[in-house]
Amino acid sequence: MNTTEGFSSMMLHLQTGFDEKGAPQYKDKSYTRIAPTATQDDVYAVGEALASLSSYQLHHIQLQNREDLTRA
Repeated sequence: MNTTEGFSSMMLHLQTGFDEKGAPQYKDKSYTRIAPTATQDDVYAVGEALASLSSYQLHHIQLQNREDLTRA
């Protein structure tokens, strides 16, 4: 089996407010085709910059890396 790094995706987890009981509410915004060569620090910096364009508060950033599997 051969593996190669595929494109990753980044998800911003944004807090949009609170429900009637005071529990936080969230919304996710996904960005695909993140280059596999991007460092975690680079992805975080871009995620923070994108979140700053929103009126919602950034809770956390999730990075999902993908590997492509092929038969030899």
